[in-house]
Amino acid sequence: MKAKTLMALAGLAITAPAMAVVFPEIEPNESKAQATANGTFTMSAGDALTGTSTGSSTVTPGTASADTWRIKTAVAPLGIYRHRLVITTGGTAGHTGTIRGLTQSAGVISTTDTAAQTSSSVTNPPRFNQWYGFGKGEELYYRVTGTTSTTAPYNATLETMLITPTNIGSFLEGQVTITTVGQGHTTDTDMWVYDSNFNAIDDFGNDDEGPNGSTLQSRLVRNYTPGTYYLALTNFNLANHEESDMADEDFKSGTVLDFAGAVLNSSTTTNLNMTFSIQDSDDPAPTQVPNTKVGPFDINWFCFTVVPIPTPGAVTLLGLAGFVGLRRRR
Repeated sequence: MKAKTLMALAGLAITAPAMAVVFPEIEPNESKAQATANGTFTMSAGDALTGTSTGSSTVTPGTASADTWRIKTAVAPLGIYRHRLVITTGGTAGHTGTIRGLTQSAGVISTTDTAAQTSSSVTNPPRFNQWYGFGKGEELYYRVTGTTSTTAPYNATLETMLITPTNIGSFLEGQVTITTVGQGHTTDTDMWVYDSNFNAIDDFGNDDEGPNGSTLQSRLVRNYTPGTYYLALTNFNLANHEESDMADEDFKSGTVLDFAGAVLNSSTTTNLNMTFSIQDSDDPAPTQVPNTKVGPFDINWFCFTVVPIPTPGAVTLLGLAGFVGLRRRR
């Protein structure tokens, strides 16, 4: 395989506005339905949600219940944004944040609520939840629960960072294979491909190679038309709003999100080898792309271009070297 050293993903923190907004909770807010009835809270970097929770009941309203919010990130220029809600309190720490989702079975999404991601007390910073959006005002459900010790109010403050994807080059239109199988590691990977407008492409995802694959790694073989594409790659579980009903998907029961647009990873595991390779149908050997998941809940982003197959006349004018250079600019 051809190996190539790539620059790490770059990030630019979005500065909080001078007048950040703090949104107080509205009771009752134990369920998604109640959160929707309370209205959607549109948040920019620096804004915060605040409330009091000393329990996790989703039935009985009051201080000992869960606080569920329906939130939306403010519209921004098209791009890849990493959002975080970080829980802090002036009292005893112990709150837990979850981003909510839906279960699915055999590739069919249900209406059953479930946690798509759960905060941890041992991450840095502790007690944060993280997801990615594209400046389109993505929505999700967020929940905070407490314990008998968390009697002081909490703040869940939004942090936003602009992510620059790693460019992995150009490939010929037609069949392109992206895989983490046989790349020198056994990480249980999960991936999805997005179009030039950062829309998740239907059926362009893979968690476990299939059908009847022998590993928990990913192998995605799809036909591409000319254009720019973005690859989201992480370890299990990657959750967006798409169902996993593809014929070549071995795991069809992954949690999904309630709304289109946002995407997240559920795992706090760090320093994972997620090396992958990419190859078009004309390439004699795949290009290997070194890739490491550095932080909790991270998704690594890559972009690539699919170019038209040159006509015979164009190949003659360019010459073989020019043709190879056209399709392999990295």
